[in-house]
Amino acid sequence: MDGIYFLVLLAFGALTGALLALCAALGANLPSGGPDADGRQGHADAFAPKHSASDRRL
Repeated sequence: MDGIYFLVLLAFGALTGALLALCAALGANLPSGGPDADGRQGHADAFAPKHSASDRRL
C-alpha cells in the first residue's frame, strides 16, 4: 500500500513540475512594457490615461 502513495506522490511532483515549466515558458514571452520599435508603449501602459494631443499622436 505504501508503494501506491509513493507513485501518487511522484505523479503529483511530475505534474507540478510540468505546470511550473509551462508557466515559466509562457511568462518569458510577455511584453516588457517599455516602448517598442515604433515608440508605442507595451502592455504595462496599455490602460494609462493619455493627457495631451502629442500622446495620441495628433
